[in-house]
Amino acid sequence: MPPKKTYGELGDACATAHALDVIGDRWSLIVVRELMLGPRRFADLQSAVVGITPAVLTERLRRLAESGVVEQATLDDLGRTRAYRLTSWGRGLEDVMAALGRWAHGSPGFPVAGGSMTPDGAVVAMRTMTPAAPRAPRSVELGLRLVDARRPAAGVRRYRLRWRRRSLELVEGIPERPDVIVTGDSTAWTEVVFGMTQLAAAEHHGQLAVDGDRDALAAVLDLYRSVSVGLVPATA
Repeated sequence: MPPKKTYGELGDACATAHALDVIGDRWSLIVVRELMLGPRRFADLQSAVVGITPAVLTERLRRLAESGVVEQATLDDLGRTRAYRLTSWGRGLEDVMAALGRWAHGSPGFPVAGGSMTPDGAVVAMRTMTPAAPRAPRSVELGLRLVDARRPAAGVRRYRLRWRRRSLELVEGIPERPDVIVTGDSTAWTEVVFGMTQLAAAEHHGQLAVDGDRDALAAVLDLYRSVSVGLVPATA
């Protein structure tokens, strides 16, 4: 089979067509999603991108690197582990993905029945749905310790949410002085955040555990429910 021609090679000079040449292949944006919060090892990506084969993941990373979206990195650990991360240009795709996610909410085929969320996918969905300059009823520092129940061997991912006045930051990392910490399954957390299930039910079924100030957690949940009534996250 001859190599597939790009839109550019076919004579289409549209910038959107070029964007599709860069990220339009199956899996490409999902790989980007899993790199949005920081560097990831090949094994991390293989675990998180459900359904992709090692050969296809290798090819997608190669093409994304050639296009300037992804680059190799070395983790700051004893083993100097090789990993992948988004370039500064590649990180600009977060706005693109947020727009796509919001647009997808209007699809007749959405939500996807039985879908699950990776920890990074859950947090990227929260970032997508965070309103601009949200007014904080109080200062909140929330810690998240999320695991994908489908693949517990992948381990726990840690995130911190810091909400002060009209500034909300949600990134990978460990909070310094958390008011409250939520531990558990990333899909269950997503369903609670976006109002598909009640926190009490997730706790009752052992999917989530809460340690700390529940009023602080309630403030965060109220924020997301106020902007996503009837919606499920856009980045499943």
